[in-house]
Amino acid sequence: MLKTLKHYLPFWIFMILFKFGAGLHYTLMAPLGERIFPIWIIGFLAGGCSLIQLFFDVPAGHLLDRYGYLRMLKITTVTFLFAAVCFLFGLTQLTYFLTLFFSIFGWLFFSSGINAYVLSQAPKEHTGKFMSMRDVSGSIGIVLASASLPFILLLSVQWMGIVLSLLLFVAWILLWFSPKETQSVHTEQTGETRHLSIKRHVFANSMRAMKKLNPASTMLLLTGVASALFYAAIWFVIPLVIVAQQRAGLLGIGLGIFDFAVVVLGFFLGTLADKMNKRTLVFFGLLLFAVTGVLVGFHFDVLFLLFGFLATTGEEMAMLSLWSWLHMLDREHANDGAIAGVVSLFDDLGWALGPMFAGVLYGFIGPSWTIAIAAIPIFVAWIIYQFMMRNHPVHTVSLKDIPRKPHRPRHKT
Repeated sequence: MLKTLKHYLPFWIFMILFKFGAGLHYTLMAPLGERIFPIWIIGFLAGGCSLIQLFFDVPAGHLLDRYGYLRMLKITTVTFLFAAVCFLFGLTQLTYFLTLFFSIFGWLFFSSGINAYVLSQAPKEHTGKFMSMRDVSGSIGIVLASASLPFILLLSVQWMGIVLSLLLFVAWILLWFSPKETQSVHTEQTGETRHLSIKRHVFANSMRAMKKLNPASTMLLLTGVASALFYAAIWFVIPLVIVAQQRAGLLGIGLGIFDFAVVVLGFFLGTLADKMNKRTLVFFGLLLFAVTGVLVGFHFDVLFLLFGFLATTGEEMAMLSLWSWLHMLDREHANDGAIAGVVSLFDDLGWALGPMFAGVLYGFIGPSWTIAIAAIPIFVAWIIYQFMMRNHPVHTVSLKDIPRKPHRPRHKT
């Protein structure tokens, strides 16, 4: 198995460098935009980009199937390279709009292309390990991007463009050394394969399937939107705080703490969800997420790392339990992929609304209260959960018996 993973080493390094460059580009958009636009406009531009990506997901999926995953990943990386090159011409309203425009299509094929490529290449008996390598590689890239942000902000815009261009160019080169896909992802119909196809099918049918699985399905959607909105606000606000308060190092590293928590605690939380009552885990998980989510905004020091870690721990605890409960309710399991896709779609909506929300509030109430208010939807989800659960007992079900929970990155994808 190790030999097989090594065979794909150029691809894993590509993922790290792409996430490094693209993640850095995303975090730079707010502090650079602040120099030429009001904050609220930047928020709507960032959220608007995510909405546009949402609408283009369907044709993007068809293009991936038709022209190949590696080929489209090469194209999307070159497109992002154009976004980086825009900075070489300085920072103006025109170059800002152009870099956002190219980044839309730079992100468009990445997530779906990566998932499809990995699923198509992974040996059936080692799919989980391949998907774990995908998650770890992406997280390493984001940690590098967030940690380097305070230092990149000290450079001129032209040098920012050079750094981003080099990262994305080397990533593009590595794709040419990655093994070519040998089959379509749809050859082997797994749960995650169907998940990739959800946006190419009828949304209404998927929602009907979700309604049959209440209250677990509704709570998954509510929690997904609330958590995505919260994380989007974090990634919008913290780069602005780094610029305004010159918080070098710590806050940059802090942006990576949310993914780090999942990597560190994933196995432990899975074991916990196996042994404890799901109702209890969701109750305390959402409460922990909400409370520490509020506290994150008021501590831009070492406590930011602690509360960020605890916030994601609570969210993952609740989501794991809800996902296993959903599986228990779904007796037929005919729509596992469709359900996962709908949950993902609502997550994307949260990532679109989050920057708009944060952009409007930041100028009026500052960073701390913006983050605190961004955590309020999590409290709302927790309160709704209490009402929904009055007449719904939750039984124990082992996570060993359920499909792999869709990976939920705590950063832009």
